Amino acid sequence: MDGFCAVPPRGAVLQIDPLPDRSGLGAIGEISMNTRSVWQQALNQLVERRADVLHMDLSRVRFVDVAGVTDLAVTAQRLPEGQRIVLHGPPPQVPRILEHFWPDIVAIEVAA
Repeated sequence: MDGFCAVPPRGAVLQIDPLPDRSGLGAIGEISMNTRSVWQQALNQLVERRADVLHMDLSRVRFVDVAGVTDLAVTAQRLPEGQRIVLHGPPPQVPRILEHFWPDIVAIEVAA
């Protein structure tokens, strides 16, 4: 899969690329209303991978809105049993939103 990028109005940018060393994707920029379609496309491509652990490197993401976290949670709920998404370096609001709205979701792990 080649990377893809959105540069919507108001300067919001989201770039998604495959991780070179493991099954998953890396994101750079902002996950918000302006970049939501790219984020949703990336999540759809992530779940098509046939690995027990799917990695999302969010260490270079500045901001994720509640809708972006919702997309992530809904995606995780669609995973087959035993498959999970590991988030690496998400912005601080991501684990807080997950804990608040989806405290029992087991298909998402936030790596230290």
